[in-house]
Amino acid sequence: MSEILSQSERDSLAKLVADVERTTAGELVTVVVHRSAAYAAFRIGWAAGLALVLANAVHLVWPDLPVMELLGGQAFVAISLAVGLGWSPLLRLILPRWVKQQAVDQHAKRLFLELGVTETRDRSGVLIFLSEFERRVVILGDRGIHEHLGMAAWEAHVAELIQSIRAGKAAAGLRTILSSLGEQLAAKFPPRPDDIDELPNAVVTDDPHA
Repeated sequence: MSEILSQSERDSLAKLVADVERTTAGELVTVVVHRSAAYAAFRIGWAAGLALVLANAVHLVWPDLPVMELLGGQAFVAISLAVGLGWSPLLRLILPRWVKQQAVDQHAKRLFLELGVTETRDRSGVLIFLSEFERRVVILGDRGIHEHLGMAAWEAHVAELIQSIRAGKAAAGLRTILSSLGEQLAAKFPPRPDDIDELPNAVVTDDPHA
């Protein structure tokens, strides 16, 4: 469960999405998750490498230490480090930027399909995906909308929302982006008489398919 939004903020954002969608045929889906991946392989690799270095150092200092004791200590240290590296501030520090971005991109693309954003009648769905741990944002538009707004529009919204997150104002940033997207979508995709609300308005705060 994401901790970056309070329940009242989630409720307020859901109401805003409903209000925005009354002005357009577009459909907005907002997803806020705590983390886009467990990074288990990365943590295990770091833990094993550090434990090996430490074991070699111990062997140099105490060469007569029994091998089984050395190996047992190495295994204990590796397990402890693997668990400790799950601590968010430390893990965020050691993860390369490209690893975090790749995880967020893949998570967003998967949910883009699994949450039905590609299944609206007018191909007018938009996913706003925020991953709290990585402090990354992805905005994906279905074909009908992407052709009209393009990458430049998404990138501008992403940059603005990331700035809000870093300032500790994620909810305010999301409200700004949703309102701005609503205005853009209303201009390109005005509501039709037979419009229906095709996708949920509530903020998704956990991955239902994880």
